[in-house]
Amino acid sequence: MNRRSFTAAAFATPLMSGCLWDKHFDLSWDEEIQLHDGRVIVVKVTHTYERLRREIGRYTSALPRDTEFSFDAGAPVGRVTQLFKGFHPMFLGWHEGTWYAVLYGDYYYRSRELPGQDWGELEGPYGQWAIRLDNGKWQPMSMSRLPAAFYEPNMMLLKGAVSEQAEFDGKKVTLQDKQAWVAKHPYDYADIRLTRPTAVSPRRKDSIPSTSIGDTK
Repeated sequence: MNRRSFTAAAFATPLMSGCLWDKHFDLSWDEEIQLHDGRVIVVKVTHTYERLRREIGRYTSALPRDTEFSFDAGAPVGRVTQLFKGFHPMFLGWHEGTWYAVLYGDYYYRSRELPGQDWGELEGPYGQWAIRLDNGKWQPMSMSRLPAAFYEPNMMLLKGAVSEQAEFDGKKVTLQDKQAWVAKHPYDYADIRLTRPTAVSPRRKDSIPSTSIGDTK
């Protein structure tokens, strides 16, 4: 190999490596969820991760960033799909004709400024944010107004190594799979239950008492 060919090959190697490496990647699965009334439904979740180092085919240095969450809310709404920037659903429930969810996570740089990504202010100490489905759109609400029938997470939390989570990619995560997951990665004090705040932050517009469950912010 002449010097010119060797130089070209030397430059091509990092370029090819750069093409193979992607800063973000997705893991997606269908997940069985048992509602508090005993019904079991299936939702689809797609988690987007960010690699922190240039590692091809490995997950050891990746962090979960966003989650797309999709499920059939029934008539007349139908299927509802929502992207949560910086948040991940930990609970889904239905009560007296209304769907509710609880998220965990937080905003990251300017994500709250994006349309449809303002989930209000954090009220409690454990990073849980309540939302409800209103006319097919998820809206923020106070955790203090979450129905009392809801008291523990029913969705798989992103614990353990990303390589472990990757084993579910493209599959259905059953209730039995989730039981095994919790046995392997037990809940900690911050997520073992849905925590209502002792006092509602005055920054929340929906902190004003209301007699209508359909009110939004």
